[in-house]
Amino acid sequence: MVPPGEFLGIVPSWVIVYLATLVCFGVATAILYIRMFRPILSGRPSGRLDQLPRRILGSFPYIFGQKKVLQSTDMARDRAGVAHAIIFWGFLSFSLSYLIFIYGDSINNQFSSSLLTGKGIKVFGAYLDILSVSLLVVILLAVLRRWVFTANRLRFDLTQKSEAAIILTLIALLMVTTILAEAFYVAAANTHSHSFIGNVLGDWLETTGITDSSATYIYEASWWIHLAIILGFSVYIPISKHVHLVGAPLAFVTRQLGARGTLTTITDFEEAESFGASRMKDFNQKQLLDAFACAVCGRCTDVCPANLTGKMLSPMHVVQGMRYHIADATSAESEEEIPSVIGSRIEREAVWDCLTCGACTEVCPVGNEPFHPLIDIRRYMVMEEPDIPEGAQGALLNLEQRGHPWSGTTFTRESWYEGLDVQTFSENPEAEYLLWVGCTNALEQRSQSIPRSMVGILNRAKVNFAILGPEETCTGDPARRMGNEYLYQMLAMQNIETFNRYGVKKILTSCPHCFNNIKNEYPHLGGSFEVLHYSELISDLIQQEIIKPVVEINTKLAYHDSCYLGRQNGIYDAPRNIAKSIPGLELIEMEKCRGNGFCCGAGGGHMWFEEGGSQRVNHARTDQFLETNADTVGVSCPFCMQMMEEGVESKGVSASRKVKDLVELLEESLG
Repeated sequence: MVPPGEFLGIVPSWVIVYLATLVCFGVATAILYIRMFRPILSGRPSGRLDQLPRRILGSFPYIFGQKKVLQSTDMARDRAGVAHAIIFWGFLSFSLSYLIFIYGDSINNQFSSSLLTGKGIKVFGAYLDILSVSLLVVILLAVLRRWVFTANRLRFDLTQKSEAAIILTLIALLMVTTILAEAFYVAAANTHSHSFIGNVLGDWLETTGITDSSATYIYEASWWIHLAIILGFSVYIPISKHVHLVGAPLAFVTRQLGARGTLTTITDFEEAESFGASRMKDFNQKQLLDAFACAVCGRCTDVCPANLTGKMLSPMHVVQGMRYHIADATSAESEEEIPSVIGSRIEREAVWDCLTCGACTEVCPVGNEPFHPLIDIRRYMVMEEPDIPEGAQGALLNLEQRGHPWSGTTFTRESWYEGLDVQTFSENPEAEYLLWVGCTNALEQRSQSIPRSMVGILNRAKVNFAILGPEETCTGDPARRMGNEYLYQMLAMQNIETFNRYGVKKILTSCPHCFNNIKNEYPHLGGSFEVLHYSELISDLIQQEIIKPVVEINTKLAYHDSCYLGRQNGIYDAPRNIAKSIPGLELIEMEKCRGNGFCCGAGGGHMWFEEGGSQRVNHARTDQFLETNADTVGVSCPFCMQMMEEGVESKGVSASRKVKDLVELLEESLG
């Protein structure tokens, strides 16, 4: 757009442009600091500014490439990401055009031509023309999708607020005023601009007999209105949900670089005034930042297994609850007047609904981690109030007194390997691997076949391994996920001391929860070991032909991704490679698989306490399995095995549908 020479024929345009920009951006910066940055900086350090070059460079695909926004189209579930990406790229492109054609040309009307050359201006102008029309089409589709053919994730109270309508209207007005300014400039100046659409419309306007003065008036009015909308955006964004334009890039820069399921570790038990989080100052800076990064798009709630089975939890409402709590805290006159976020902005029941499955984090287009503040709230509820579900309380008591979470078991840590050729570390101190069995595999009868099969496979592959036997105790993971960080650290330190005493270097697990905990969280307590899930090692053994499945197992198998193996640690192919290696086995994918997988319902400590809602999570997952018409559901986690076993039995199909761990099938195929 060619800027007018003067404002109202008095003041040079560039003076008004720069003065108005200075005022509006100054106001916007002040609002951002008061409403966003000051509250964030009041939180605990999150330790997310390490490896800054890696963080910044790694964030580019998410910010400029819209990687997370477009991810949902890959999942064939939500193609609105394409529309959002077009709007975002349009925002970047028009912002660049404003720097050139408004801020540059208003001072020197030859700036754009000297920077881009005449041909460059035509190419850029054609691109902006295409973009402006595309944006108008996208906005129309967005209006239809949000308010006429409303998608499920947009039916929530938060997604139906007027902010979206305001932004869409302003963007549409920007495109319309761009076209009008170009067209009436052509009609007034009797010359062509860099806009093809403007030239066509301008030539047509000239045929209508419009006077030069009228065309000039409309051109200048459109130009100044366009500028006013741009500057209005800068002030509106900090007070609306669209502050995510500022928050989201920062959220990606401060993203978790390692495994997503890794929790923060309390390091100051002796000095801390309180444990966990209930007020703004208790949360870390990333958790507070997420509240401003949230786009209120509903994607997280739309995939949350707890929400989809009728429970109170909605990750979107949790994150927005955090934002409302921040507003409560910043408006309070004193520290004592700040209400607890628990019960006021985030319901207690919702805190315990979370499975920590990571589905919300997987789909979030702005890099948020909704379940992390919930764990800190659990820590407060458990260690400060205490407020904990009955079943969880029993499991924690068992962990404290017996070193495992299971009530009523008659098995010991030695029961599962009776009659097997297996040695303990005290008997074989030179073992290469510690085979970590885990509480469920050792003490729950159905799951005991998993380590028994593991022993058979490892012996056949001549892997030098040993177990801890009676010296093994729980990793502490259930205590940690249920909020008792103190108990977790006691158990973890006990294990680390045992590992160090035997000189353990490599650990092999069959439970993804143990795997995640020892691999990613023990290092925070000084316990760094090479940790593998069995699927990784066995997949390599098969590839190297150290072991070779030969016996046909004629079954259709639908593989269920464990959340803590798949989403939280990115291991998808290794278990599938095991399944594919078995002769006669046909691998089938469920609709919800890999990163889009659906939790079995046991995560976050839910194995040990009852869930509410209209449906059990494992029953919903069982329904998804049955839809595949597969004979067997394959798992690689003892929790998943138990939940799917119960689901199959509840549907009355246990005679025709089986639940098998992959190592059980593999051992059978080895003959």
